[in-house]
Amino acid sequence: MLIEAILAISIMNLLFSVWMLRVFSLQMKQAVVELDSKLAGAISSLVEKGLGEFEPVNPIQAAIAQMLTSNLSQNRTSGDVIEVVRDVGGKFT
Repeated sequence: MLIEAILAISIMNLLFSVWMLRVFSLQMKQAVVELDSKLAGAISSLVEKGLGEFEPVNPIQAAIAQMLTSNLSQNRTSGDVIEVVRDVGGKFT
């Protein structure tokens, strides 16, 4: 009698687990379809309306960027190579 009860409960548990997996998979499919439609709507509205207005470049930031790029280009053309040497212990000298 005990073995039959355990077997019945195990079968019911298995059936419930399969049913729950099916419900979960259906909900996931529905969520993916909903997300896909929302993404499609967002992308189509971006294509139709554009990305909008961008903030103009800050003149100070532009000057700093120009200064950095000119310094980097000058350093590259100079050809100075600094060799970093390590001693036997692996420490930089």
